[in-house]
Amino acid sequence: MLSRRFLAIIVALMLFANVAVLTAENAYLTTSVEEIASSLPAKPIAIGLDVDDTVLFSSPGFQYAFNNTDGPNGSNKYGDRPLSNDQFWSDMSCSFDKFSIPKESARKIIEMHRDRGDKIYFVTARPEVKGEILTSILHREFKLEKHPKAIFSGRTSKAVFIKKHGITVFYGDSDSDISEAHEAGVRAIRFMRSPLSNNKGKYNPGKHGEIVLENSEN
Repeated sequence: MLSRRFLAIIVALMLFANVAVLTAENAYLTTSVEEIASSLPAKPIAIGLDVDDTVLFSSPGFQYAFNNTDGPNGSNKYGDRPLSNDQFWSDMSCSFDKFSIPKESARKIIEMHRDRGDKIYFVTARPEVKGEILTSILHREFKLEKHPKAIFSGRTSKAVFIKKHGITVFYGDSDSDISEAHEAGVRAIRFMRSPLSNNKGKYNPGKHGEIVLENSEN
């Protein structure tokens, strides 16, 4: 009897410890579009947003990249490392973005900034390609006219472009989006990824002490 009770206590402690660790690892504060709006200065500012998993659910294109069998003898046409293949990035930004889905949470945050008269930049870590349709899709979907073309930062830190264009608030989903915004010395706000995203990049909301936009998964 004693051994059973002891075992039960141990199991309970283990479960409690796991929950405590998970809670500590995922602890973060959230904010709303309205709260962000009220915290901004009266005069228009420049803001920046990441693209993949921040404003667009672009997993369809990446799903094809990793799982197609359109190469020779049923192989992957982009090889073993699709994200290192220049043709994939050209296909993604010049064609596959037709299948990317705008996130409703992004519509709300962009609408707020647009109505304020803020200058809106999109900064993606994708490499630059000729003939991209990403800019036109973003401008059409989010009703943006006379705003800058999408910036393709590639291997360059987004901090460089954040500083260059005077961006003071940056939104992104990945850990690097947040850390590079902090590197540039500006306010960073985290977007949540959709639970359906196939993005395996580093993603730990709250890791850098940033605030998270509520209900931003979709």
